[in-house]
Amino acid sequence: MRLSFALVLLVPSLAAAQITAEQKKETVRWVLALEVPGGGFSPAPQNPSAGAAPRPSLRATSSAVRALKYLGADVPNTDKHAAFVLTCYDPKTGAFAEPGGKPDVTITSIGVMAAVEVGVPKEKFAKAMDYLKGHAKTFEEVRIAAAAVEAWGVKDCPFKLDDWFAVGMKYGEGTASSPQDGGARDTGSLVALFLRLGRDLPPNNVKSIFADGQRADGGWGKQGAKVSDIETTYRVMRALMLLKEPPKDAKKLREFIAEHRNKDGGYATTPGGTSSIGGVYYSVVVSKWLDGMEGAKK
Repeated sequence: MRLSFALVLLVPSLAAAQITAEQKKETVRWVLALEVPGGGFSPAPQNPSAGAAPRPSLRATSSAVRALKYLGADVPNTDKHAAFVLTCYDPKTGAFAEPGGKPDVTITSIGVMAAVEVGVPKEKFAKAMDYLKGHAKTFEEVRIAAAAVEAWGVKDCPFKLDDWFAVGMKYGEGTASSPQDGGARDTGSLVALFLRLGRDLPPNNVKSIFADGQRADGGWGKQGAKVSDIETTYRVMRALMLLKEPPKDAKKLREFIAEHRNKDGGYATTPGGTSSIGGVYYSVVVSKWLDGMEGAKK
């Protein structure tokens, strides 16, 4: 089917259990346990028998500080986390990289978001915007770079975004599977790109692809995947949040998120899996967006 923008006309079903205050406290404790004394957060709990000191990750740090914000908790030791983030930045190239890793558009975008969240002055990583301008070429690169520009401030972006919108339009002209077979993911990614950067959506082909794409388990999934996944669900829900439209079945969506929660207070990226900061971030943020949609309906 032809990929289309979807301004969804939905009948919401928002009567579902929210994350309780005690559950939020448990998740906050789980996230804070990942804090590395010297700065940054590790991606998952350290195995006590490993013997090695926990190592911080730029991606984990970005997810952790934002998850804490959405949970309504303070981020401790922001000065140490800011210092860690800057160790991942190369002022010569403007790129960010994981410790010991190689730079690319994705991790540089994550670095920009992390730096903003922990209060690093923009002048200390300003060249990162030049890096993104020069290296974001594919749709996926432009999509994640748009998140960095949003964090930086769209009005303060030092370059024109026309080329990125052109990449988005070309992507939108391609073909996609049915809404339940990746179409909702593709459309959600495209809608978010445009709206995050302050560009109106094309008025044509208004369809309820997000409603049609929500699966029986309450989530959304990738093309060819038989089960929904939390990352695709996050992409679709970001688009719905930006559109100020609730999902068709919020109750089933909350049940889907709850399946990712573990007894340790964390969340996994797959039901029954090991808790990770990625699982926590996706689940907490989607839950927060749902809470906001419920509040708007009261």
